Amino acid sequence: MSELKLESVKLQEEISQLELQYENKILTGVDTCFRFILLYFEVRLGNRAFLKTGRPLPIKEDMLGFLDSVRFFGMPDTVRQALYHWKRGEWQIQLVSYHPTGKEMLLAQSQGYRLTTIDWDAAKSGELIEEKRDAFEHLLHDLAHAYMFFREDYDYPGQVNFFKNMYLEFDQFESYLQSDDLFRKKFEYCISDMNSHPAHLMSYWTAIKREAGIITSQ
Repeated sequence: MSELKLESVKLQEEISQLELQYENKILTGVDTCFRFILLYFEVRLGNRAFLKTGRPLPIKEDMLGFLDSVRFFGMPDTVRQALYHWKRGEWQIQLVSYHPTGKEMLLAQSQGYRLTTIDWDAAKSGELIEEKRDAFEHLLHDLAHAYMFFREDYDYPGQVNFFKNMYLEFDQFESYLQSDDLFRKKFEYCISDMNSHPAHLMSYWTAIKREAGIITSQ
């Protein structure tokens, strides 16, 4: 049995309990993500989970206080910041338990929010998602990209406007997503993983449409 599967057996009860609390709305999306991340960090890193500051760790029940003063060992600080701004209600992030389609992710960003996923089945079974990341790593990846969507110097309003225009022309290129695998992969990268300044997004989007021979009204 792989280490990931052994870990999933060890954590299964706690993961199932967390999932139930989320589904029953006992925990919010951001609180669920925070606890999910802590669970994996403490199991995988133990005493090394948090960078030493010479001060006692704040209580984890005070999520904002904890995120404000604690740094996670080996985790991009973009994830901590995404959780912090989400908890403060400053960034619109929505937790879902499924993997959004390209159109669903595009719609969300065109309306100013970002979807992030906890794949409960993958977490409980110890399976990789798309043969790349485990459920914990996938959540970190989603939150890091949420940070890139909202960060001030990447022009959040401009990104929203770009995705809004992109969504309005979706019907004009939808058939290419079904018939052209390369275009579909580049489209999904553009809306999910690229998160950049809208000028760069527009340049990339124009280039991949031209490459696929797509003519749209935008």
